Amino acid sequence: MEEKYLSPKDAAEILSVKKTTVYDMIRRGRLKAVKIGKQFRIRESDVTALVDGSTPGEDGSILARPAEGRRESVILCGQDMLLDNLCAHVNAQAGFQAVQRAYLGSYNSIYATYQGQANLATAHLWDRETGSYNLPFVTKMLPGMEAQVYHIVNRPVGIYVAKGNPKEITSIKDFARSDVRMVNREKGSGIRVLTDSLLLQHRITPAMLRGYETEAPSHAAAAAAVGEGRADCAFGNARSVLGSKTVDFVPVKYEQYDLIVPVAELEKPVVQCVIETLQSDALRMETAALGSYDVKDMGKRLL
Repeated sequence: MEEKYLSPKDAAEILSVKKTTVYDMIRRGRLKAVKIGKQFRIRESDVTALVDGSTPGEDGSILARPAEGRRESVILCGQDMLLDNLCAHVNAQAGFQAVQRAYLGSYNSIYATYQGQANLATAHLWDRETGSYNLPFVTKMLPGMEAQVYHIVNRPVGIYVAKGNPKEITSIKDFARSDVRMVNREKGSGIRVLTDSLLLQHRITPAMLRGYETEAPSHAAAAAAVGEGRADCAFGNARSVLGSKTVDFVPVKYEQYDLIVPVAELEKPVVQCVIETLQSDALRMETAALGSYDVKDMGKRLL
């Protein structure tokens, strides 16, 4: 099969980061790229591997740990674009790449932290039994590990539909209609956990859905599938379709996005800087300016 190549802009949309971040990843060797004429092109498989967390470092971890004697850095898992600003602030204060990113979904973020492949995790995992976010998963997925949890933002999530909502899709129950085709998110993402939990709540099985097995690696990719007519609906956050000319957003609920910090990591100055930056007015104002984020309790300790 012929390898598909992406522009830095396309790669940025899939990874939910800024285009400048993609160029920085190319410069640091985090992403391999080739030059075609004057433009960089990146293999789609490399970007997908980064989303899946399957790009190994030299020691087999998600990202290579710093060599002996080098300044210590930490790995922060998460896909939201606001983490770019958080890392930029910390790295500017540290004077080096003190925080590196692993672009993993919520479930996989916590799992990587438990496995020792990452230092910090972010999550937006809805627990159907309690109706709450993240805290039930922290206690279940980090057995024997003491952790602190800090709130990042609340953000609206809902259903992506074609402009004008021609099929009048208003809830997840409409996903089971015979004239509706969905596109799903990858396993391990917070949106996939929410989707599967809501389906279970309404007793809708995957066999009743068209497109359930079709997965998109990011909010932007799911929205693109709907906007291009390859699907009729998908779950995602509101910010990814702000200003879209092809996709409308049907709000369903506000989700809670949090930072999970193992207590054993607190002795590291970089981790302390991450927490202090999260609690700063500067980051709060920058995040609010991005739109579709509720930053009221940003930095508040929850656990």
